[in-house]
Amino acid sequence: MQIHSGKLKVLEHAAFWLFMWLFVFDYHFVENNWGQAILATGMEVFTYAVIVYLNLLLLIPLLLKRKHALLYIASIVSTVAVYVLLLRISGLEKYFYDFEGWRNVFSMVINTSLFLLISFLYWYFKQWRLEHEQQLAWKNEKLEAELNFLRSQISPHFIFNTLNNIYTLALRKDDSTAPMVAKLSTLLRYVLYEGGEWQIFLKKETETLRQYIELQLLRKPISNNVDFYTEGNPAEWKIAPMLLINFVENAFKHSRIDHDEDSWIKIHSNINSEGKLSFSSENSAADTTVTDDQGGIGLQNVRRQLELFYPRCHTLTVKHENGIFSVQLNLQLRKNGKI
Repeated sequence: MQIHSGKLKVLEHAAFWLFMWLFVFDYHFVENNWGQAILATGMEVFTYAVIVYLNLLLLIPLLLKRKHALLYIASIVSTVAVYVLLLRISGLEKYFYDFEGWRNVFSMVINTSLFLLISFLYWYFKQWRLEHEQQLAWKNEKLEAELNFLRSQISPHFIFNTLNNIYTLALRKDDSTAPMVAKLSTLLRYVLYEGGEWQIFLKKETETLRQYIELQLLRKPISNNVDFYTEGNPAEWKIAPMLLINFVENAFKHSRIDHDEDSWIKIHSNINSEGKLSFSSENSAADTTVTDDQGGIGLQNVRRQLELFYPRCHTLTVKHENGIFSVQLNLQLRKNGKI
């Protein structure tokens, strides 16, 4: 990256001085005198280059960057004065300018000031871009740290609930204990090895949802009241991991399907050809059922992840009315995982 940046910087300077050389050459090229025009152009452009790099490499780093503004202004004025004096004493004035006297002095002051200004603006723009890139990198690091923190809350919460379920089955010496441990092992691999990824394919997230539902149903084999179906091709699109499972976990938690045979859960996922994901979750819920998990883990966590990872690319609607708790998420995905 540094080599590439260095080459780009050299090309920027070369292109600028080539343009200036051609611009000045057009002024000196008269009566088809190629030799004199090339010599005069080269000498004049060289003096401008000395002024530019004197400002970029010496005056700005030593004075301006150290906040010696008055000294920097004085050095600029001195540079202009020395330039004019040297050109007049050395006799180069007659090669660069057609006029004499104060008209030439005025032209030299204007030209010198112009190149000093150009070099200053170049440095200022580079500094602004560098600071902007640093701020962007800092924001990305902060965003990633916050997302990792949110996911670190999800994983233990999810695992803790599942282990409680297995513990209950083990106490009852239920035959479903061993299959439940096997499915938990699969889910743990997902949490440990893929849950920390920036993005994963939607197909993998969907398969994990199905495994989680099957794991929950092992506690209650009658699954007539749980519907889960998907539409579209999830193999082409990527999504943030451990995002959708929050809604499924929330549905099982608040539907009380283990204790009430009339309870039900419906989960639907659809991804269209343009990468728009429509995910909905509905479940029966008592009027006293809370909509967010205690401690800010649950839906509040998901909302924050969506704000961080998919700004202006999602809509999330949560309702709890008439004994039904529903979640509707619309999310625009990309094949490369970038929004």
